[in-house]
Amino acid sequence: MLITVAAVGRAKHKPEAALIAHYLKVTRWDITIKEIPDAPSNLSAEARCAREAEAIGKLLTPTSRLFVMDSTGKSITSEAFAGLIQTAQKNAIKHVVFAIGGQDGLAPELIKRAHAVIAFGAATWPHQLLRAMLMEQLYRAYTITIGHPYHTGH
Repeated sequence: MLITVAAVGRAKHKPEAALIAHYLKVTRWDITIKEIPDAPSNLSAEARCAREAEAIGKLLTPTSRLFVMDSTGKSITSEAFAGLIQTAQKNAIKHVVFAIGGQDGLAPELIKRAHAVIAFGAATWPHQLLRAMLMEQLYRAYTITIGHPYHTGH
């Protein structure tokens, strides 16, 4: 199964980029990060979200499973997060996309298409930090599925 992290904007901060690279290296799943260019700032927030959603939508196939990261989503445990991926694997889903919006969030239409809307708590997180947190949770989900002690070591 291919996992794509579709994130609006470019990875700019070196500490977060190093952390993301670390988790990409240690996770044995096929994960790619697709940076979606920020829409022009002269557009309205709604127009920016729509343009970014269109770019994310182009990554999806009819059989892709879409999970969006949004502060309006449901906060779930690491085990439940791993369960989303395990369910996709059991259902022979070949492509999972995790979408992270830009400065204006994600377009409502894209959120409606999602199989799950996930929040990492009620706080608003910087997009670069959210990428790193998502990569850590993907690694944690990987270790949960293979029975590695990383997760149980809290």
